[in-house]
Amino acid sequence: MELTITASAQDRLAKYFDDSNAVVLLDFDDGVGYRPEEAISCTLNQEFRLLIVNKDSDYHEYNAKIQTELGPMYYKAYSKTFMDEKMKIDVKPNGQLTMTGIYRGELTPALNVIDLRK
Repeated sequence: MELTITASAQDRLAKYFDDSNAVVLLDFDDGVGYRPEEAISCTLNQEFRLLIVNKDSDYHEYNAKIQTELGPMYYKAYSKTFMDEKMKIDVKPNGQLTMTGIYRGELTPALNVIDLRK
């Protein structure tokens, strides 16, 4: 599995990877995982989001890792079912981050970044 982050998306996300006390989680928003009691979406849409957490947080559910140009992202292994073999994070003309796959097309039209660090 491969995840490419375009140069314009790297400009937006680099600050999270550059923080040695932060971890980036590619979260399949299904109510399971880091702080599920906060910001759960109740929808039939499949959706990913990026959660930024402190390195010393309990994120054990994110038991798989994918390497990107900026560094590793952790995800829940079972959510790979909803991913693609080749994915890309990019910035739309309106400034919104998006995640697409080579075979499945648009995986998440609006890839939100939620910084949960204190």
